[in-house]
Amino acid sequence: MISRRGSELLLALAITMTAAGGCRKMSTGDDETGQIGNAVGEAMASLDESVSGGSATAMLPLPLPFKRTPDQLRGPMWRRAIDAVIPSAYAADAKSCWTPMFSACSGSQRTKDYGSCNLGLATLSGTVTLDFTSPLCLIAADGDAVTRTADLTLTGLYGGTLQVTAPGGGQTLTRTANGFTYAVGGMERVLTGPGGRKIFDIATSTTAPIVVTGSSRADLTIVSGSFVIDHKLAGYTVTLTANNLAWTSTCNCASSGTLTGMVAGGKHDGKTASVMITACGEAEVTLDTETVSVSLDRCATTM
Repeated sequence: MISRRGSELLLALAITMTAAGGCRKMSTGDDETGQIGNAVGEAMASLDESVSGGSATAMLPLPLPFKRTPDQLRGPMWRRAIDAVIPSAYAADAKSCWTPMFSACSGSQRTKDYGSCNLGLATLSGTVTLDFTSPLCLIAADGDAVTRTADLTLTGLYGGTLQVTAPGGGQTLTRTANGFTYAVGGMERVLTGPGGRKIFDIATSTTAPIVVTGSSRADLTIVSGSFVIDHKLAGYTVTLTANNLAWTSTCNCASSGTLTGMVAGGKHDGKTASVMITACGEAEVTLDTETVSVSLDRCATTM
């Protein structure tokens, strides 16, 4: 048990650490710029999950659908400060959410059900479903396809939710001679605070299939195509064109590469935007002249 004096010291230490890092712009991932990066991370992780779900490794556990709990779902500031210094509770509880894996193939479908597992003090519920054109639930031959849909809700201890859904038909991965095409009919991330106020609502889609080469994490690369990110509350869209987003065997997202594009509508209309992947789960996101470092909450190292 942590004494009151100990809690005060930990809080002071956390504030000092935050102040020390103040000279570098960091995003919590929940602000406008951070959500551009996290929308890209969501798309990459979903592609990876579709590739893995249609292979012999489909029955193995995959990375958690959320690497971190948004600040708005983590309770008051004193609680966040202590969790920042002593994050072991999150790490220990997260094991319960590692258990879910895709079910065996049944009726050309695999499902992963998270039930109500724990991520620290938050609760994760919902399912991810893979629907295959092949009765064996494989994407081995040219033309084989899998459509991924998700309906996930992360609920904070003090209320509030982060919901991930698949409006517009989800995401479809189709095998080609050189790799895959990846079409995003829709994926949406909505964060609502404990008081019911909507904090962000981000939808991602593609206007034409993304071109992907390779067959597994060891050689997957998004070589061309664009993602359209709709910042619904901010009133603008960002169209980002991918350039050599390359995976490594130990990450469920690209570990290098860039996306560049323009903003249409809202206060940033006509401004440039870019996402540079700097490492597994890390990116530099630039909107106009401001660049922030973002930890992508769907991207993580794998076993």
